Amino acid sequence: MIEGAGRGLKTSVGASVGLNITDAFLQAARLYPSNIAFYWFDSGWKTLSYSDFARQVRAGAALLLRLGLVRGERVAIVSENRHEWCTSYLSVIMAGGIAVPVDAQLGPAEIGNLLSDSGARIVFHSSKTTQNVVASVSAFAAGSGPVLIDLDSEECRMAMETEPDITSEPGTADDVASVIYTSGTTGVPKGVELTGRNFCADAEALIAAGVVSHEDNVLSVLPLHHTYAFMCTFLVPVFLGASITYPASLKGPDIMAAARECGVSVIIGVPQLLGMISNGIMERIKGLHRPLPFVLLLLKRLSGWLRERHDINLGRLVFRSAHSQLGQRLRFLGSGGARLDPEVMRDLEAFGFTVVEGYGLTETSPVVTFNPVTARKPGSAGRPLPSVDIRIFNPSPTGEGEVEIRGPMVMKGYYRNPRATEGVFDNGWLKTGDIGRFDSEGYLFITGRSKEVIVLSSGKNIYPEDVEKAYMTAPLIKEVCVLGIEERGGEFLHAVIVPDLDYARRNRIENILEEIKWELNQISGRMPSYMRITGFSVRSEPLPRTPLGKLRRFLIKADLAERSVETREEAKAAEVFPGDEASAAVLSALRHFAKAGTPISPGDNLELDIGLDSLSKIELVVSLEKSLSLKLPEDFISGLQTVGDLVEKVKTVAKGGYQAEAAEKMGWKDILLREPSTEDLRMVSLENPAGVIVPAFAGHSALRLLFRLLFRLAVRGADNIPSHRNFILAPNHTSYLDGFAVILSLPFARFRHIYTLGLSDYFAGFVKSRFARIAHVIPIDSSVYLNKALQISAHVLKRGESLSVFPEGGRSYDGNLMEFKKGVGILAVELGVPVVPVHIEGAFEALPRGSVLPRLNRITVTFGEPLVASEMDFSKKPEGIDEYQYFADRLRERVRALG
Repeated sequence: MIEGAGRGLKTSVGASVGLNITDAFLQAARLYPSNIAFYWFDSGWKTLSYSDFARQVRAGAALLLRLGLVRGERVAIVSENRHEWCTSYLSVIMAGGIAVPVDAQLGPAEIGNLLSDSGARIVFHSSKTTQNVVASVSAFAAGSGPVLIDLDSEECRMAMETEPDITSEPGTADDVASVIYTSGTTGVPKGVELTGRNFCADAEALIAAGVVSHEDNVLSVLPLHHTYAFMCTFLVPVFLGASITYPASLKGPDIMAAARECGVSVIIGVPQLLGMISNGIMERIKGLHRPLPFVLLLLKRLSGWLRERHDINLGRLVFRSAHSQLGQRLRFLGSGGARLDPEVMRDLEAFGFTVVEGYGLTETSPVVTFNPVTARKPGSAGRPLPSVDIRIFNPSPTGEGEVEIRGPMVMKGYYRNPRATEGVFDNGWLKTGDIGRFDSEGYLFITGRSKEVIVLSSGKNIYPEDVEKAYMTAPLIKEVCVLGIEERGGEFLHAVIVPDLDYARRNRIENILEEIKWELNQISGRMPSYMRITGFSVRSEPLPRTPLGKLRRFLIKADLAERSVETREEAKAAEVFPGDEASAAVLSALRHFAKAGTPISPGDNLELDIGLDSLSKIELVVSLEKSLSLKLPEDFISGLQTVGDLVEKVKTVAKGGYQAEAAEKMGWKDILLREPSTEDLRMVSLENPAGVIVPAFAGHSALRLLFRLLFRLAVRGADNIPSHRNFILAPNHTSYLDGFAVILSLPFARFRHIYTLGLSDYFAGFVKSRFARIAHVIPIDSSVYLNKALQISAHVLKRGESLSVFPEGGRSYDGNLMEFKKGVGILAVELGVPVVPVHIEGAFEALPRGSVLPRLNRITVTFGEPLVASEMDFSKKPEGIDEYQYFADRLRERVRALG
């Protein structure tokens, strides 16, 4: 067992806190009566001094006593952050009551559940929460419900402004001050009982650290019903006589404006907020004209090195424009509530900000560790506060184990729940459920949650946060939650992903799902095999989180198992679809692709909600062309993400000049019958003039010899290739060498009649375009113009030539065969051409993803027996899979069997 033990530390400031919340507050009000207690925005910035604040608290306590509040009765506070919230809380304590802070975002059922469990006799609420609060008490029997006090009512305001006349019996340090509900809002609630001694001991330890004084101004953005915000942005400032600022809203610009205009010196946030600040600075840097981004990022690296090694803050000077956005008084950013990514901290420190991270739980009032401002350590939760003992129970060989805590800030217990209380204590030690370790300097590192550990079928223990951190490096991933899913007798890693649609829009990413898949593959290739996800789901809604930003994994897992159709339909019902002809035409076309009976709304994402992939987008466009009697541009669907975007684009193109008819779903036969444009046909010439044949023959011969020398190129099953020249070659794809290997495994007489699709990015420019023409490469931007790729492919095949395509759509990240796209199935089924499965072995080892120089490794190309659509029994295809995908799946099996 390893312990980090701290002894009580008393300072002149800390000793003044004492063990009574009311006395500590009133002492600060006497010492600093003219100090501004609160700044808030109401058609301009308003302020409240400590002397007026103290008078309002006494008036509020007098009001509660007139309402008959007796010592120990519970008073709920259901309101957004505002200075009246703080007044209400201190009034309850001064009157001898117990405060029950309730999340203002909860619905009527949840609020009613907490009011019932706590037995609250009085409820403070705001105009914003009135509707939910009134609905929550409607289930109470007549005359038994709590008294409601609207903080925005004229009656309440007048009561708070009257000269108070209060006489209340002082409580003891061990009286319960708050009941904080942490979970179970829809079932059996679990309320944490925290006493005056708990809160004051924690505040005293934080104040003794000397990082905040009566001259500071603390920005309050986190919900006050949570103990982290309650302690750091309310009690500590109020006990010191410091100022508290509430922004006009929680939007980024309003937060920055409040910090700048009110002279905020301390911002207390969660990792999400700090990440938003860091990412915002990086985005501004990347948006500058070259070479400024390159220069500034070099300076950032230098600044980070100087800050970490020598504590020289160059970043504050270099990135002073970023600091000006948050005001020149800002001294540090505090982070808590969840683990802060060390890289976010390092980035912010390199930009010149000071970041301080702490750790605690609601059950510990809450802070128990803190990074000293002068000795910060990225990734660490800090050192134990002077009055707390922390031990690592039953540590592993690496020093990791469950974090257990003992000290005066540890809760009294769970409200009316002795069994739950007994379950978390072990001889006076609070079992946190967090996994952590101490380093040699006494810094605590939290590495995971014991309840969240995923035990794989291999026996490996995986902390999902570590996996999530790796996959969050993909720019298209906005949020990710990694879960353990029971499959085949074991747990496997599954990711629930929320894509960054703004990023996709800015970067013209058309096929979001495909792009996510490739990003996941790229990242997985750099990770240990046991940490790679084995499946993923995509959703457009944000992931459910606690008010402090922690993922609610149990809700995400339940939602994954069974998405709530009722909730989705209710949300859609609120969106009214326009009744114009363009909307009608779009709706008619989309109904062929959306799940039967699923309502369609303007806000639906075409991929994530409707289910369109790159191929069905082509079918959609063709259907719209027929119903609208219009010729739509090739890039018509480019950049469109929602149904509403599609409707507006249709209106823009049509300009009202059409008579919409009910859209028919167009078949691929009709689509492939369309001939490519004259301009497109310039990219592929089926003629072989001498001026092309001679250099092509020379190049093919030279490269074939080179491949045989370097890679000992071997060919098997060449006799399986049809004797005629009208077929498709379908090889697996693991390396940039694959295309060369297939073509060079064939004699030149065969090569003359085989065309290969290639990404236009690789064949742009005078020299590369000439090479493409000689090598029979058709350059296509298939991500945007997939219809063009298919139509040109069909053109080649209909003219009796052959085609070589990679059905996987891209290179495998680990050498294993990926799923085949159904494009090859469309060509095979509709045109009736045989498809030759091809397996390339050794190319991955010679030049895998990420490698620049090839290794000398044997490459073998094996051709299998052709697969012909007309000879297949499509009656065996599984339900929900069309003939094209069924063909592609059978082809994949053939390619796999050749390996």
